[in-house]
Amino acid sequence: MIGFLCLLLTLFTYWISKKMYQRWNWSLLSPLLVCPIILIALLLGLDTSYETYETGGHWLTELLKPATVAFAWPIYKYFDLLKKHGIAILLNVIVGSFLSVITSALLANYFQIDSSLEHSLAPHIVTTPIAMAISEMIGGMSQLTAVFVVLTALTGALLGPSLIRICRIKTAIAKGIMLGTSANGTGTSKAFEIGPVEGTIASLSMLLTAGASLVIVPLFLSWIH
Repeated sequence: MIGFLCLLLTLFTYWISKKMYQRWNWSLLSPLLVCPIILIALLLGLDTSYETYETGGHWLTELLKPATVAFAWPIYKYFDLLKKHGIAILLNVIVGSFLSVITSALLANYFQIDSSLEHSLAPHIVTTPIAMAISEMIGGMSQLTAVFVVLTALTGALLGPSLIRICRIKTAIAKGIMLGTSANGTGTSKAFEIGPVEGTIASLSMLLTAGASLVIVPLFLSWIH
């Protein structure tokens, strides 16, 4: 019963934060930022443990998998456009995936963190369910990986539009690749706010990044270690 109430509380909190974001359209009011803050405050105030919350909250984690598959619809809708720019998208995704895992390794080496933490950080640009699977595969901590993924997504969604303006990125293809590759599902949602083509390119970039990372992350980490 408590788990079910936690699930309802999460959905209601998300709905409230979504309305706030739509009303004021301010990046810091993103549901991905506001919703966890409210939930953490409520759990602390009600003296409720995370384990108790997860008895209901884990169902939302399970729904991430079919939700990711739903991004395939716009890919089908704009298939001709994607076919035209497929090589450019694929090359950018591969380069982005390599840079991501290299950056993670450099940070781990600089801060002298242990291997389990490094492996948890490595797949941080990948969408959550696949990132967690990669993390478990390479000896990381999947729940910690999920935290890194959310932080990466938040950073990308908050800073992405500003970087697009600063770097004077004009084409829908480039905007979509940037947001989809670097900020997974949250970046893809932000891309759809910019336009349908940007969102579609971001969807494909996100899915290709997940596929590329499944190969690149384990191979790279095994090579450097």
